[in-house]
Amino acid sequence: MGRVLVVDPTLAGVSGDMLVAALVDLSGKTSVLDELSRSLSKLPHVKEFNVVVEERTVSGFKAKYVGISLSEVREHITGKDLINYLERVGSDLGLNEDVMKLAKDVLINLLKAEASIHNSTVYDVHLHEVGSVDTIFDVLATLTILDDLGLLKGRRYSLPVAVGGGLVRVEHGLIPSPAYVTLEILKLRNYYVVGGPVNEELTTPTGAALLVTLFEPVKYLPLMSVEGVGYGCGSKVFKELPNIVRVILGTSDELNMLSYDDVYVLETNVDDVTGEVLGYVVEKLLSLGALDVAIIPTTTKKGRPGHIVKVICREELVPELTKYLVEGLGTLGVRVLRTSRYVVPRREVRELSIGGGGKEFKVRVKVCMDNQGNIVRVKPEFDDLKRVSEELGIPMSKLVSEVLRRINT
Repeated sequence: MGRVLVVDPTLAGVSGDMLVAALVDLSGKTSVLDELSRSLSKLPHVKEFNVVVEERTVSGFKAKYVGISLSEVREHITGKDLINYLERVGSDLGLNEDVMKLAKDVLINLLKAEASIHNSTVYDVHLHEVGSVDTIFDVLATLTILDDLGLLKGRRYSLPVAVGGGLVRVEHGLIPSPAYVTLEILKLRNYYVVGGPVNEELTTPTGAALLVTLFEPVKYLPLMSVEGVGYGCGSKVFKELPNIVRVILGTSDELNMLSYDDVYVLETNVDDVTGEVLGYVVEKLLSLGALDVAIIPTTTKKGRPGHIVKVICREELVPELTKYLVEGLGTLGVRVLRTSRYVVPRREVRELSIGGGGKEFKVRVKVCMDNQGNIVRVKPEFDDLKRVSEELGIPMSKLVSEVLRRINT
């Protein structure tokens, strides 16, 4: 059984402090917040850093609130400064490498978005709203609690995130909500977003950076058994909705070694298309971005032999690939089905050097691994094997065995 955590920001979005509060509510532990507070207080420009955890009732619902009392000497903080502060605090607390690597990844994604907006670089960009040590607090508190729950090696997902609407005032003046930098961050992983339902900023840049770095976007809850739920609220109060983000902890079976996502299946029947056309259509669909294409022999009306053309793709490609099926095959209709799947998540191409007789050749090998890095499948490129077999006079079976042996050692 594997652990699964799902963040649900579909109603009120997410900020760093709201996510921390929800995780505190889920875990029941606050000691990490006190340790972080003491360490952040040691930074030279920080005069005071205190944390308070409260249980509040928001629109009739119980939720945890994490408030920060901060006094710091405001100065022009750059991306490099923020990363240095993170490293100093991590070293002071003795945080492990996994936590620090992910923490730096969160900051880098935040800084990349800021740099792209302000035409600067990750290390040189001057920070405003996110250039405070409470950003470091949100990032490290989130990661240390996830680590304590054993979730850094588990599966982590996020449902679509509400981003609000209207206008928000920042140091540069009025800008539309969601803020420019927030959208840039969410764009990094093509995150699913929902506008509204209020004219307020619901998702902050720090909240967005935590989501895109630590949680895989999904549209629906994955298959899981629910073990616990945590609720975290923000400081804003809305009449229209409870300002709450929730986190859902559960377990899944051995399939947690695989990735879970949503795909669309396009199907159509044809009985008047030649094999040459079908072959061309398969190549074209794959070039347009289809994840897989299959041609299935079947029998159509009046006993005619035909084929089912079956395409698997992402949602955003449904219109384009459906249009091509109609135009490329002359079909009069396409079935569209949404479904979920488990897939081997990691796929890479490695190169091996095979030598003999003073010659050396490269053999490309496709290696597929599960979420724990275990090799699931190894497939050498046939054209490379054929070339090496002919050049060196090595039987194909022996060559394949050697490639597999070297990959698995």
